Amino acid sequence: MMHGNLGAAHALLVAVLGIAGLSGMDALAKHLGATLTTAQIVFFRFAGTAVWLGLFIWLTGRAWPKPRYLKRHALRAVVMCMTAFLFFYGVTHLPLAIATALAMSAPIYVAILSVLFLKERMGRSIGVAIALGVAGSMIIIFAGGEPVSATGEPSPLAWAAAVLAPLTYATGIVLLKSHSASADEGAAAITFAQAAVSGLIALPFAVPGFVTPAASQWPLVALLGILGAFGYLLFIAALRSLPASVFALVDYTALLWAAFFGYIIFSEVPDASLWLGGALIITACFIGVQFARRPRPVPITPPPVHPEAAAIPPSSPES
Repeated sequence: MMHGNLGAAHALLVAVLGIAGLSGMDALAKHLGATLTTAQIVFFRFAGTAVWLGLFIWLTGRAWPKPRYLKRHALRAVVMCMTAFLFFYGVTHLPLAIATALAMSAPIYVAILSVLFLKERMGRSIGVAIALGVAGSMIIIFAGGEPVSATGEPSPLAWAAAVLAPLTYATGIVLLKSHSASADEGAAAITFAQAAVSGLIALPFAVPGFVTPAASQWPLVALLGILGAFGYLLFIAALRSLPASVFALVDYTALLWAAFFGYIIFSEVPDASLWLGGALIITACFIGVQFARRPRPVPITPPPVHPEAAAIPPSSPES
């Protein structure tokens, strides 16, 4: 879909559109979750994405995934499939904005994982960010009234799934970023490979107790795959062309999209605890962004500064 690096403004627009598409997919998954099992939704999400992206690659003559990267794709697929199971279950039984707000704690987990596995130093500001993020999540979970979802009653299992989903998501993003920086594959090839393997992983779980969608639901199932395909494609293209710290800021718009879709489709009105907890999580992520950017000195040059200079080199890259 997009070759090479995008300009900064173009990349930001692509990122916002990608987040909007994926947020729409989450809302659609919540709607389908009222009648279909979580495993079915995960399967339809990834299988549909693989079908649509396969057609896209074939019609446009783009490169297919390279066999030598199969192990990388498989590892990332396991993690992202697990994320989809957790998030789709949580979003089915919790209000959309609440599940999304909890998911926004993913950058905090990225910071923790970077310390544990990439041996990055843990500064005081990161400790403060983690504390704020945890506090924000706790406010969302415990401070508000009993949340009412249009598609199911909240349960401890749904809360646990919504809290764990950003941890596995963060792991997948770290793996994706690592692959994006070192592999000579395009966004379409990476997304197709991940979706195809994830669909195969989800299939054995979807078969038992399979519920055949009603005739009116099949267009929504197809749309689920389309939004997953092109939302994630835009997501990867933007991630390649923006520093991860800048991309994290754009990811915050997911809460606004979730509140919008939740209100329009499910008549869910977020209460004050959501916005307070969400504000703490966003503040925590912003502190983390500032910390991530601090160790990377940027050469001082006369204005104007070209935003592309900070972009991730296209050295051949996800609910």
